[in-house]
Amino acid sequence: MKIPVCALVLVALVQSLTFSQGLDVSNGFNSKLDWKPPSLLLDPTFVNDKKAILFIFSQPWCGACTKLKANFMQDGEKLLDISKDFLLINVGGDDNNKFGGEFAPDGGYIPRILFAEPNGTLRPDIKNPANPDQYAYFYQSVDAVKAGMENALKVLVEKKVPEAKPEEASTSTPKEAEKATDKTSEL
Repeated sequence: MKIPVCALVLVALVQSLTFSQGLDVSNGFNSKLDWKPPSLLLDPTFVNDKKAILFIFSQPWCGACTKLKANFMQDGEKLLDISKDFLLINVGGDDNNKFGGEFAPDGGYIPRILFAEPNGTLRPDIKNPANPDQYAYFYQSVDAVKAGMENALKVLVEKKVPEAKPEEASTSTPKEAEKATDKTSEL
């Protein structure tokens, strides 16, 4: 079967326009925020060693997702500052099927937001502070998401091993300093 040359040219043109303009990975959750596609986490060359990770799961047909998207479009700029401390991963549509049950700790409802450590370790203990018991990962507004992000940063900072004070560091032996470095690198 021969494909007409004009069809191939059209496909190439559409692809080049799509890639040159960049894909909108916000899935309607305010493109001013620096959303990343879930595929980024599969790239073996990608390294994230500083930012906490926020996963948002949604579907285009979901009424609650549509309401949250509208709220993000209206008030999403409230998240611009705090979002700089996060790797924002937007999981929409078919990408939802690529994530296992650990990403639905209390059910597969949507929208839901989960947090992870910079190394990718999922933290199901970080729940919506306003609703920690039932639908613990459901957020109804940008203000609730911001409170959740603030809570996540607080919890993740508390987990870190405090750095030695300069006077403590000078009195430790090289072996003790090496052990302290090893513990910090495990985080």
